[in-house]
Amino acid sequence: SLNIFCFFCACPSTQSIVSQLSLIIVAQLYNIFTMQQTNQKKDTIDGEDEDQVEPFTAEELEEKQRLLEAGFATWTKRDFNTFIRACEKYGRNDIKGISSEMEGKTEEEVQRYAEVFKERYTELSDHERIIKNIERGEARITRKDEIMTAIGKKLDRYKNPWLELKVQYGTNKGKFYNEECDRFMLCMAHKLGYGKWDELRSAFRKSPLFRFDWFVKARSAQELARRCDTLVRLVEKENQEYDERERQARKEKRLAKKMTPTKQKMTPTKQKTTPTKQAASRVSDGETAPANPSKKNKTPTKQKMTPTKRAGETAPATSSKKRRQSLMDDFLGSGKKGKA
Repeated sequence: SLNIFCFFCACPSTQSIVSQLSLIIVAQLYNIFTMQQTNQKKDTIDGEDEDQVEPFTAEELEEKQRLLEAGFATWTKRDFNTFIRACEKYGRNDIKGISSEMEGKTEEEVQRYAEVFKERYTELSDHERIIKNIERGEARITRKDEIMTAIGKKLDRYKNPWLELKVQYGTNKGKFYNEECDRFMLCMAHKLGYGKWDELRSAFRKSPLFRFDWFVKARSAQELARRCDTLVRLVEKENQEYDERERQARKEKRLAKKMTPTKQKMTPTKQKTTPTKQAASRVSDGETAPANPSKKNKTPTKQKMTPTKRAGETAPATSSKKRRQSLMDDFLGSGKKGKA
């Protein structure tokens, strides 16, 4: 009947009568007919396959259940994207921070998911892009830790850094920010944490030190961040110079310790050569050495007696000075007591 109707529509005598609507209806009927034939073929194939498929054994059913339990049936694509963003923010090793971003997931579940992700992330089609983003986030975290360490090292050199801290500006001091503002900025950044610019801006506005400093109070969070980055670079440069001076001082101290025993060894040698020099000086002055060896002991005896006499001569003078000093001290002490 369909072929007859198509032939009737194609006849020249009746082309003016057949409207466009009838052509559309014919095309729809043809599509329905072809779809019914296709579905009948699929039903016959599926029926044959169902007859050939064997049911699972007990062991296969147990393995299927075990695999389902070992997987992550409750994790969706949204959970996966949240996990990736949390890894960029906190790093892959901070499971506690990642768990705080995951809704409805315990820390143990996140730990197990992270271990599987670490072993099998290469199976993802876009794993290179994902890992690159995570590594970029971890680099930011490392840089933040380095900045906090540098600021803390700078503050540790002062007893009260909120009042005593000084920055070595060089040529980068700037025209608008003063030293008090920079000191407060570094101390507050160390207290709040690097990167919390909105909190830093609020601290400037609440501090009584800057209640009349409208320039600082009007700065945005981005402008304070740029100024803080400039100060961090100055602090890091100052820390490098300080460490270099410390290394040089330790090196000189080690060298001094190594040289000290050598000087101590050289001192007895000089003392031993002293009698030889005295004998040489006597010969140069015209004295003759004693011909009889038995008379050698006489000269040292005389030499030993001379210092004793000199010591006896100077002893009374020294003791008299001490007595006078003690009398004067007693006099002054008694005068002070009388006045009191």
